[in-house]
Amino acid sequence: MPEKESIKARRHRLALVPRAVWPSIPAAAIACQQVASASDTHPKAADRIARLEDQIKRLEHRLSEVEHHRTDHHQTDPVTTAASPRSISHSTVSPGCESRPAFLTSNNLYQGSSSFATLSAEASEAVQSSTLSAVSNAAQNIGESVCELNSLIHTGNTASSLKDHYFSTVSAEQPTISTQPLPVDLVISVLRKIKAHGSIFLHGYVISDITLIENICRRVYFPTDPVPTGLVTSMYGLLYFLLRESLMLGERLGNEYDLKTYVAQCKHNFNIGIETYNVLAVPSFENVLSLTLGIIMAQNQAKPFLACTFASAAASHCQVLGYHREKLYQSDDTEVSQTKRRLFWSLYVFNKNTSLLLGRSSCFQDIEIDVRYPPLSADKGHKPWDEWFHLAIRLAKVQGQIYDGLYSPVGLQKEAEERRRHIDGLEMVLLHWRTDLEQIDGTYADYPQVFSLSRVHWDIMYYSTLTCLLRASAISSTGGEISSRCFEAARLSLKCHICSFSKYHSSDILSDADFANWVLHNSSFTPFIVLFLHAIATRSIDDLDLLDEVVQTLQSTRQAGKSFERLYELCATFARLARRLVEVAQPCVGDYNQGTDTLHLPEATEQMPVYWLESLQTLEGVSDELSHESDFDVSAMFADWMSGQPMSQAGPS
Repeated sequence: MPEKESIKARRHRLALVPRAVWPSIPAAAIACQQVASASDTHPKAADRIARLEDQIKRLEHRLSEVEHHRTDHHQTDPVTTAASPRSISHSTVSPGCESRPAFLTSNNLYQGSSSFATLSAEASEAVQSSTLSAVSNAAQNIGESVCELNSLIHTGNTASSLKDHYFSTVSAEQPTISTQPLPVDLVISVLRKIKAHGSIFLHGYVISDITLIENICRRVYFPTDPVPTGLVTSMYGLLYFLLRESLMLGERLGNEYDLKTYVAQCKHNFNIGIETYNVLAVPSFENVLSLTLGIIMAQNQAKPFLACTFASAAASHCQVLGYHREKLYQSDDTEVSQTKRRLFWSLYVFNKNTSLLLGRSSCFQDIEIDVRYPPLSADKGHKPWDEWFHLAIRLAKVQGQIYDGLYSPVGLQKEAEERRRHIDGLEMVLLHWRTDLEQIDGTYADYPQVFSLSRVHWDIMYYSTLTCLLRASAISSTGGEISSRCFEAARLSLKCHICSFSKYHSSDILSDADFANWVLHNSSFTPFIVLFLHAIATRSIDDLDLLDEVVQTLQSTRQAGKSFERLYELCATFARLARRLVEVAQPCVGDYNQGTDTLHLPEATEQMPVYWLESLQTLEGVSDELSHESDFDVSAMFADWMSGQPMSQAGPS
């Protein structure tokens, strides 16, 4: 799809180049113009140019009217026909009656440079360029053909509309979805609070624009246009996190309103919208925002696979809308545009991290992405947070490259030398990343206590990612080894885990559940298994004690969700097994070289050794844990890990 050229730029171009390309104008709205006849002679060229410029002025005026008409009648998704302070009803209307709120940009569908539509438009413009300079009798017929071609290319609506995402016509008789809105004065109080004092939530990745939140609330509560379902959903998602933060921090707003009730109400209303077909299937800015907020909420509720579902839908929307291409933003420097950048990169970070943790291919391919990072804030309190956002993007890219090059089905088939080069290269990238992390100055960072907690989290992310990278050398069809560097990275990762938990546990604003949702969900389980193997290979009491300390932290988070209960049971089982094997001097898997501190693994490990399983059966309490769920199979999980299947600290699948 060719890039849109502004009227001012087009006029300037045509004034400088007498034989410039004719502007691509929808033929359905503007009649074709005659090409110069053969009777035109060179002395009349100036007159011909003057006539063309006069025609262009008239065409530009008509084009402006057409564009204004399109803005007012742009199609979108199912909408709210009215939104009063008493109720907000989401009723589905006929696609032809839908319109897009003026403050949001249109949802034009992206098509890459190899698409038929883009190549057709380029061919049409090339023909127009030649036609304007022609003076033969055939030029008139050619010009008419070009205008007809333009009609076919440019009058086709390339914007996302409801009817493009349904098999059948959407009727007004579909069920109506209604939500009970929050009091208007509460919403106004929230907006005034964040404008005056800011918010921790707005220092994260997803959104930092207070004006955009204010506009969303205004559009829903005081509509002058139909309100898309995704817009209402995103509003409740934003209010949920803002009110939850006020409740968590014990702010004065809690003395004026029953925040616990309204947080639950926002969550209920958000769930109604996020679980509709339209938000999941129709590409639009507000739906991408809603789905991104849904990922955060799913993580808070220890539902990583639900988060992955939302992330896949949001990633698809981003790719369809072109959020991954810089040219989308070149002519749009609005705050909405900057939020699109943040949404895209937030989804990128989550998706690449999940790709490594769950052993799945990412929805985003780096070869398709050229969009720049979100700009750094000029505010010295906000800038360190933005710098961390950039670091998160860079780390996510490395995590994606680790999976693609080493753990994917293709990566596992690579020759040992190629794998070694890939590992060495990414290890250097991680080292530079670590250096840049140390150079971030958080002296004046807003919310210093939360910033300090986040700093320890980055240490966990670094060492757990490094462990996953170095451990990959052990995965091949001919066996491999776990190096001393991998063992050391695993040990440092677990020590950082304990340090981070201690800070969360002693914090007066964050809970053990927050630690589980935001630390365990995002870091790898690999360091625990690596140190487990090292403990039984070296019979190290220090390693055994470190494993037990990690298990103690997990015991405090087991109530945060089913996956964390499962993780605790698994780690507790491995820790007790390691101590029993050391006590009875049982051999480990593979051959350990004490001189180099490396463990050579066998070619294939389809299950745990028999003597390990026998030890498990005799461990007190383990039998109950193993039978807690029918699918809780430690042997199978270990075999998966040995064969190259990553396991996250959110609980292996």
